[in-house]
Amino acid sequence: MPRPKTSSKKTTGSKSDFIRAQPANLSAAEVVAKAKAEGIKLDRVLVYKVRIRAKGGAAAKKTPGPKKAVASKAAFVRDLPSSTPAKEVVAKAKALGLSLSINYVYNIRGAAKTAAKNRRGGTRASVAVPRPIAGSPAAESLLRALAAEIGLGKAIEILSGERARVRAVIGR
Repeated sequence: MPRPKTSSKKTTGSKSDFIRAQPANLSAAEVVAKAKAEGIKLDRVLVYKVRIRAKGGAAAKKTPGPKKAVASKAAFVRDLPSSTPAKEVVAKAKALGLSLSINYVYNIRGAAKTAAKNRRGGTRASVAVPRPIAGSPAAESLLRALAAEIGLGKAIEILSGERARVRAVIGR
């Protein structure tokens, strides 16, 4: 069954057009009240969104602009694929007005490889295995240096607390 037609005072424009036609000094609640009086159903959130878009704010649809200039020589080198020969990278840089050397390209790529290796945790062979330092002359000198730094009384207190903890674990 078709819907019965209702008489409304609604204008032919869109809700956004109605909001933009209102003075900017009106609050969102006042705009909603005016819209209701004219038979237009609005929400305050829509009023806020339309006003933000009208100002060109964060909610506005972004249009792609011209590409930015290269931030730095290193960024230019990193942006190109690593399969690009260094001579070609230097030629492309020269076309953009950048002065690069082949060695510079190699240095930047090497640093990028090292940084990537460090981010993923290095290789398995370079993983350090913790070894006990007890019984080592270095451990004794470390203990002496620590005692001198924090004070002999505090160092003895820490050692006796550790001794009690170990005895509790062993069961003595």
